[in-house]
Amino acid sequence: MLFDINNTNYKFREEFNEFPDIEKHTFEFTKCICGSSESIVVSTVSRHRNFLPIVACTRCGTLRANPYFTRETAAYYYGQVYGDVKRNDKTPAQLFNDQNDRTIVPFFKDLMPEFDSVLDFGGGAGGRTAGFLAEGKVVSLHEVEGNYSQFAYDNGILPYDKAIKYDLVVVSHVIEHMIDPFAEMKTIIQDCCEPDGLLYVATPIIDRQRARQWLQHFHIAHKYYFTHDSFIGLMAGLGCELIKHNNNDGFLFKVGRKIDQNLIEKHFNDSSRKVQEAVEKELRPTKSKIMQLLRFWRPQPHNQAAPRTPELSP
Repeated sequence: MLFDINNTNYKFREEFNEFPDIEKHTFEFTKCICGSSESIVVSTVSRHRNFLPIVACTRCGTLRANPYFTRETAAYYYGQVYGDVKRNDKTPAQLFNDQNDRTIVPFFKDLMPEFDSVLDFGGGAGGRTAGFLAEGKVVSLHEVEGNYSQFAYDNGILPYDKAIKYDLVVVSHVIEHMIDPFAEMKTIIQDCCEPDGLLYVATPIIDRQRARQWLQHFHIAHKYYFTHDSFIGLMAGLGCELIKHNNNDGFLFKVGRKIDQNLIEKHFNDSSRKVQEAVEKELRPTKSKIMQLLRFWRPQPHNQAAPRTPELSP
């Protein structure tokens, strides 16, 4: 295991209770996005020093929290807890500005002629896509937190319209929160995307760092942690063809493509191999680890049997 909650030597982010009264809510064990239930335990702690079991799928290499929220628990968490815990210090204007500082518009500079309408799905205050307005695009927002969505509407962004299919759908840092990414992304593609349309998905990619740095990603709001290959494999299974990515966390796909099972298996196999190699490399004994172990080693008595008590003596 890479990260053990009983070990206090890790560099945590700010420590706080990510889900007050968590013991009152239900959790469930789930299979991976690839359908496998085989896994290895990677961690039992979050970056905020909360208990969070993380496993790595041995088939596709995707990491996930397991067990994790049931749908009822997820609905409660995002309705009653998430905003207060994660965004309680940000006004809608502040969130908009923070998102606008990370706008995705430049990524599409050479693709502007290919779309006219944009849907920002789960886009907070709409800051990541607001820049498309200046490019003459019609921008809409699907967001459940009303104070943020209203700020976007007041600044020229339209509400999501179920009757419309959009040329470009943006799902930025949402998929890692989903209980069932395959089913939920399939619904988004069917309900929101134009046939042969564009789908931009951004999510943290863990294998851009060494395994010793993965703890920075783990927190209770995220169920899934993708590698580059496992994420492309997941999207390929949804009929999405990768046409561009930003070498970081952003991937642009064409939807409505033929599903190639051999391509999916190749990405899953590559991902699984890389994750297992990364974990094994970090767990392999090194001179510094051995010296640290010896520094804290203390001799034990030869007889380590439990002491006999009168009531147990013959």
